[in-house]
Amino acid sequence: MYTENLVKIVQLLDENISTDFVDPNSVIDAAGKLDFSSFSQKELVNAFNLFFAKRFNQNLVLSNRLTPAVIGDLMALITSKLGLLEDNIFDPAVVFPDLLFQFASQLKGTFSLYGKSDDPNINADIKKLSDLYHFDFKSPNAKKIIISRILGIDFTAESNRMLQESNLKDGESAILLVNSADLQSTDFANLLKKHSELQLIAILKLPTSLFKHIETSLSLLILRRKADNEKVVAQVLLAQIPELSNKENFSKFISQLENWKKENL
Repeated sequence: MYTENLVKIVQLLDENISTDFVDPNSVIDAAGKLDFSSFSQKELVNAFNLFFAKRFNQNLVLSNRLTPAVIGDLMALITSKLGLLEDNIFDPAVVFPDLLFQFASQLKGTFSLYGKSDDPNINADIKKLSDLYHFDFKSPNAKKIIISRILGIDFTAESNRMLQESNLKDGESAILLVNSADLQSTDFANLLKKHSELQLIAILKLPTSLFKHIETSLSLLILRRKADNEKVVAQVLLAQIPELSNKENFSKFISQLENWKKENL
């Protein structure tokens, strides 16, 4: 039924949103006039993100900002397994309104989310989609988890801005989607030196099959703001996420996460 509903939603969008609409704002405005009351939040988020990928795949600027849904799913799973989830989810530097919602759609329980961007059009899109998906959209006023993507056009500038806007408090964490190559650069080393208040928790390489070329591969970077009285430093978790099709190896990876959490957090 779930897959059938995804197909129904994408067909509904295809049939009712003109191909003349080539920007997200126009597409989302048109979608807001349709009736999705018979579908779940998770179905809507996944179907819309499929539709966005299909509609904007020929737009080089937008397609580079889109994040495959499976990555958002993995980020949510890993954050949960490591016990880093909070009641507030915040993306302080949204590059496209897909990752934040994909992440949130995988979670259970009560939480609020919030996202913002330098681009007023993206800000408008985030709010419209949040209403359409029926998320509790409000600025975080309690402990939060940061979820964001750094495109790597200017890794240092983007990272510093994201951290500034995040305003991480003691014990709060950020799970970031970054270019794998940037994590091997002097810029990354310098970033950690500059932000000595942050602890490097993990670097997790995403499955290689998700990328056409190794040069475009992405990794998950997890950072945590140290508490003032924190004396024990967690061992950095370094891992290659197995292919999702390899259930045995993926199960071992999940066990690795759970064991690391017991020993370090």
